[in-house]
Amino acid sequence: MHPIIRHVLYYHLGRTSPSDPLRSQDLFTDPPLGSIIGLSAIDDADGSRARPAQAGSRITVEWLESLPRMECLYRFRLFSEEIIDLAAALRIPDPFITASRSRFTQVEVLGLLLARLRSSGDMYELTIQYDRPQSAISEAINELVCFLDDYWKALLSCDPRNHVLSPQRLAQYAKSIHEAGAPLPTIWSFIDCTVRSMCRPTYYQQQAYNGYKGEHALKFQAVKLPNGLIGLLHGPHEGRRNDNHLLADSGILDWCYAHAHRPGTSDATPLHQRYFQIFGDPAYGVSPILMSPFAGAGERTQEEKLWNEAMAKVQIEVEHGFADITRLWPFLNTWWKQKVFHSPVGRYYRIGVLLFNAVNCLRPSQTAQCFNCPPPSLEEYFTL
Repeated sequence: MHPIIRHVLYYHLGRTSPSDPLRSQDLFTDPPLGSIIGLSAIDDADGSRARPAQAGSRITVEWLESLPRMECLYRFRLFSEEIIDLAAALRIPDPFITASRSRFTQVEVLGLLLARLRSSGDMYELTIQYDRPQSAISEAINELVCFLDDYWKALLSCDPRNHVLSPQRLAQYAKSIHEAGAPLPTIWSFIDCTVRSMCRPTYYQQQAYNGYKGEHALKFQAVKLPNGLIGLLHGPHEGRRNDNHLLADSGILDWCYAHAHRPGTSDATPLHQRYFQIFGDPAYGVSPILMSPFAGAGERTQEEKLWNEAMAKVQIEVEHGFADITRLWPFLNTWWKQKVFHSPVGRYYRIGVLLFNAVNCLRPSQTAQCFNCPPPSLEEYFTL
C-alpha cells in the first residue's frame, strides 16, 4: 500500500501507527473517528436543515410494560419482558454512556438498537418516536454494536467458550439431522456463504466488488445448526473472495480435526469414520470432515440421485436461515445505508446474527421444530 494512503487510513481504523498491519476486512468493521455522528437531512438554500421535531416517549421499563403486547412485538420484534431479560443477559452497562457523554439505560439503548434493525426507514423516525436526538441515537447504536461484537464474539467463532459446539452437542445435532431424514448419521451442521450488498466504497472498490452478484458487497461464512442457531459466523471479507478462501481463513477445518471426533473413536479408527462432518455445496468438496452432494460430469446413478434428494430435503430447512435473519432485521437489507468509512457495516450483520440467535433461544424457530432440536435458553446461551 502507498505510504500516503496508509497514513490517511490508519487514523480511521483505530491504529496507533501507520506501520501496523492493515487487513482489508478492517475497512468493514471499524468505524472512522466521528462516523457515529448522524448525517444531515436535506439542506435548504439558507443552510437550514429539514428535520422532524424530537417527540414521542423514551424507552423505559414502565413504558415498555404499558405497551400492548403485539405493539411491542411490532416495534422491537420482542415482548417487553423479553427485552428486559435480553438486556440483562447481554451484560449491557447500566447506564450506557457514549463517547459524547449521552446517557442511556441498558433497556433504552437495546430498544433503540432493536428498533433500528427492525426498520429499513430513516433514523429520524426513531427521533419522532423515542424522544432522542438523531445524533445521539446514531452514536449509541454504533457504540452498542461495537461493544456487543467485542464482548460476545466468542459465541460466533471457534473459541473454546462457544459452548453450543461442545462434543456432546455435536452428537446431538448429528442425531437430530439423521432422524430428520439425512442418509448419514455423521452430519452435524450445514455451511454456506452469504453476500451482503453495500454502497460503493470510496476506497478499495475492486476488493469489495463481487463479480458473481455484480455489486459491491461484504461476504460472510456461516455454519447453521439444526437447533436454528448460527453456530459460527466468519467475516466480513471483501466481496471478491470465493467460498474456499473464507473456509481456509476461518480456521474451522483445523477446529473440526481437533474437536469433531465421534464418540468411541481413536487414532486407529479409519478417517472416514472418525469425525462428524459439515455438509455444504459441491464447491466445498469431500474430506473426512466435509461432505457435499454427488456432482461433476456424467450422469448420476439412481442411488446417487436419491442420496442427493434426501440431503437436499434436510439442507433446505437450514438454508432458510439467511433469509430469516434479514426478514427479522430488515435494516440489514438496506444496502444504500451500508456505507464503509461511515458506519461499522460489518458489525451490523454480526450483531444481527447474534440477536437472531437470541430470538431463537426465546422462541424456537421453524428449523428447531423441524429437527426436534431445541436451542439453549437465553441465560444458557449468553454464558462465557
